[in-house]
Amino acid sequence: MNGNSRARWRAVRLIQRRELRTMLFGFGLYVVIALGLMAAILLLRNYLNFVQESGLLVMSGAFNFPLFAVIFLAAIYLAVSSVTTIARERDQGTMEVLFYGPVDSISYVLGKYLAQMATYLFMLLVFALCFGLFAGLTNFSFPGNVGWVVLLSILVVSDVVAFSIFLSAQSSSVRTALFLFLSILLGLILIQFGREILSAIPVTGRYYNPVLFMQNVLVNLNSVARWVSPFSYLMQGMEAVRRGSMDMYAVLAATSVLFSLLFLGLSVVLLERKGVRR
Repeated sequence: MNGNSRARWRAVRLIQRRELRTMLFGFGLYVVIALGLMAAILLLRNYLNFVQESGLLVMSGAFNFPLFAVIFLAAIYLAVSSVTTIARERDQGTMEVLFYGPVDSISYVLGKYLAQMATYLFMLLVFALCFGLFAGLTNFSFPGNVGWVVLLSILVVSDVVAFSIFLSAQSSSVRTALFLFLSILLGLILIQFGREILSAIPVTGRYYNPVLFMQNVLVNLNSVARWVSPFSYLMQGMEAVRRGSMDMYAVLAATSVLFSLLFLGLSVVLLERKGVRR
């Protein structure tokens, strides 16, 4: 490793430690963890009531939806943190000060990315300890393949973080970055739930029916969104693990890695083109 590479990795570690310290000592991280655990408790309590009322002795997959819920909340929190980080520091002039030193576009983006991923690993550790406690209290068992789901969640969150950093890198202000992120998130949600809502509406005719037209539009959009939305990747991956379809799992994992690399690379290019000043 030459001198430039060593200097770059020192800058990466500097940015990562600085960002990670801010997040770990911040209030928002622990609010999100608490909300995730509360959601998991409510879901598990509902499952317990169902087991008692139905007289079931065993319930499989009780932790699937609670696990998805905490991963979803963690990903949204990290996405918001990532999507504001570069735009905020550019707006405040902090980025310009950092780039006077040994920091360049690559070390800056990598440092931000690694800090967000380290935060997610910390959140995963907390969730794992608490879910282990929940399993002991409820007698619900973890599926043996939960490790594959956790691994895929890391790749999916990596995708979310990389895309959010990309949005932040190309935005001139925090407000613009948040607007872009929320617009994309709401668009994906509307495509998913709008399709389900419209599919429940009966269609009286086959021709010139606006409901039928919108159903077809949303079906086509959903077909695209399922290969774009990282949360769709997570749901598909959980289903692939449940069915033992490891080929599909490998495709989803590889695609998540490729998207992460793509958006991180684009973030570096955007920073070099736009510069660090407002």
